[in-house]
Amino acid sequence: MLRRLLVVLFGLVAVFLTACEDKNSVTYLSKEEVYFFYQTTCPHCHDAAKYIKEKHPDLKVKGLDVQMPGNMKLFRQAVKDYKITSAAGTPLIAMGDVYIMGWGDDKEKKFEEYVTKYKE
Repeated sequence: MLRRLLVVLFGLVAVFLTACEDKNSVTYLSKEEVYFFYQTTCPHCHDAAKYIKEKHPDLKVKGLDVQMPGNMKLFRQAVKDYKITSAAGTPLIAMGDVYIMGWGDDKEKKFEEYVTKYKE
């Protein structure tokens, strides 16, 4: 039963991650957009996606699966642009001049702070 529930949950999150992807290919990063770099096998990415969808359903997010070659190039560009010197990982949420890497309670609070400023 638990296995079935987990499969359904991961399926729903995968649908969300696919739905938040821009149908037009992204070739460069703009400070005017919100980018969500993720991996489909990353549980923290699923948690972040679920949180954003529930708390900010109106927020336009460009989801970018880093397992796709063009998206990995953009991920590397984001790491460079945001001067990330620690080991880069997913989820990586970039908006304006700020980013959040990883996910947990502390990141939720930071996301709320950043998204409030971003929406202004």
